Amino acid sequence: MLRFTTQDVNGVLVLAFEATDDLVTDWQITQRDWLYKLVESHPDSRFAIDLSGVNYLASSEIGFLVSLKRRIDRRQGRVVIFNVGPYILEIFQTMGLVKVLDIVDDLTAALAKLAAPAGA
Repeated sequence: MLRFTTQDVNGVLVLAFEATDDLVTDWQITQRDWLYKLVESHPDSRFAIDLSGVNYLASSEIGFLVSLKRRIDRRQGRVVIFNVGPYILEIFQTMGLVKVLDIVDDLTAALAKLAAPAGA
């Protein structure tokens, strides 16, 4: 399972995920729904996702990240994922997700990318 913390950096909502051994079955219903609502209601539509605390993603967690991106896209927002470890990056490449996910090295690069005009 994943847990997360949030931080606002110059209007950008930074979501830092980390792996946990908790086998909480209602996590999807509670935390994921809460996070979806937060993303949909945040005043700024720019988001950065930090995966530095994650070294493995189950298929349901990958699906969750894709769903999160879709929700951000629906509100014409932008999301950048950073601090992706080599194993997860390889999974994203194998699944073809690098074509739809905007992945950069670190928070500085993520903030710079989100500060630039869309498509830059």
